[in-house]
Amino acid sequence: MISALISPLTRGAYFQEALEVAEAELLALYPEVTHERVVRGPLSLINIALPLSEAPALVRLSWVQALFEPLEGGALRPLEVEASYKLPDALVWGSKYRGKTNELVTQLALNLAISYGAPAPSGKRGALLDPMAGRGTTLLWAARYGLDGYGVERERDALEHFQRDVKRQTKLHKIKHKEQKGVVGHKKSPLGRFFELTWAEPGCRTRLIQGESERVEELTTQKRFQYIVSDLPYGVQFTERGGARSPLASLKTCAPAWADRLTPGGAMVLIFNALQPKREELIEVFEGVGLTAQPFTAPHRMSESIARDLVVFVKAP
Repeated sequence: MISALISPLTRGAYFQEALEVAEAELLALYPEVTHERVVRGPLSLINIALPLSEAPALVRLSWVQALFEPLEGGALRPLEVEASYKLPDALVWGSKYRGKTNELVTQLALNLAISYGAPAPSGKRGALLDPMAGRGTTLLWAARYGLDGYGVERERDALEHFQRDVKRQTKLHKIKHKEQKGVVGHKKSPLGRFFELTWAEPGCRTRLIQGESERVEELTTQKRFQYIVSDLPYGVQFTERGGARSPLASLKTCAPAWADRLTPGGAMVLIFNALQPKREELIEVFEGVGLTAQPFTAPHRMSESIARDLVVFVKAP
């Protein structure tokens, strides 16, 4: 048995449904596990019927602050286990800006993709694509997990913001890396610009590309990915071209290219505002290009105009 302490940060990510989202993530990784909620004073925990050997996997759940071994008489012994991320948390948490994806929600989506998707072949590094990458939160989480991360973002200033924020954190925390920037395609008529980091440890690559999401094949030079993770526009701070609030029209255009970039057995996880588009509409779009929706759901209301959820798709092996 393992007792998992729920981080207070989950309240800021999942709000009133924090416990329900925590349980949904747990069951995505361990579908048959027996568990129970426990309240001890101001602390909320979930007791999980798993051996202590599972502690290194459990500590990477987005909601876990610490793990304990229950002892006789109700005492808890802290487990000395760390998540063993490859890079400092400041890369993900250090920069704050309007419209940034919540860091825990992003980690939840990445955990789901890894859980549902087939890994890279033995001896090869896994790779993640975020086709609506914003300023790169998902890409930096991928680097912390030791994955190559490629992101595509159409907003022209995103690349400069990403470059500036990462440079600041790498300097503050003395993170060894190499930088490269350039264009994708022919220099005289480029498809887009990019900024790339190669991390000395763990040796993975992070590349953010400014360009159009429906052109991911050309922008990523035909690379394929085990995982696709993206936080779709919520239709509140940002709108699609033409003034549309819902990203559905853009997704219909992009879906064939996204599905094509996913390796057989790979998983795609989309974070979205369930008020626009509806889950059923998203499923129809991506099942129409050959992906299969999974039963996972973790709805939680952020505000009057945003009821956030996640949908998981898998590509046939």
